[in-house]
Amino acid sequence: MSGETIKNIDDLLVMMDSLMREPAPFWNKFYSDRTKKVPFFVNYPDENLVSYFESGILHAGKMLELGCGPGRNAIYASLKGYEVDAVDISKEAIDWAKERAREKNISVNFECKSVFDLNIKDQQYDLVYDSGCLHHLWPHRRIGYIQMIHNALKTGGYFKINMLCSRVY
Repeated sequence: MSGETIKNIDDLLVMMDSLMREPAPFWNKFYSDRTKKVPFFVNYPDENLVSYFESGILHAGKMLELGCGPGRNAIYASLKGYEVDAVDISKEAIDWAKERAREKNISVNFECKSVFDLNIKDQQYDLVYDSGCLHHLWPHRRIGYIQMIHNALKTGGYFKINMLCSRVY
């Protein structure tokens, strides 16, 4: 690590990132075998997301899904009237998600990139959905992730993570 100069928080995060395994190759390999019995490989949405629509908590608007995998939740939200941006670090997952969206003839903006490379305008989304991204992030990146979500949400918008749904006021 000699020769590195840390002058600010970004320098520190870059240095800490360099000590970690690059995540994209792992996730590409993980998604390359579509026959695995993985619960989120199914082609129907997370039951919690469904319950939020059925209970009337969620209505049409703009959604960002972080770590979308093969697109099951993004596609469902699009069918429910949301304009959806969905990202995953795995090209394999994004390719699969795009195939599923084409099969249903719907439009979802799927992008293959890190959640830390997103260019999000403040208060752009009514819903930010995470059904499995946060717990895979390196601990030193989690605070920045939460701040990004907070900035992305409109006043009155929702952040949904696993079993938790909270509203921004």
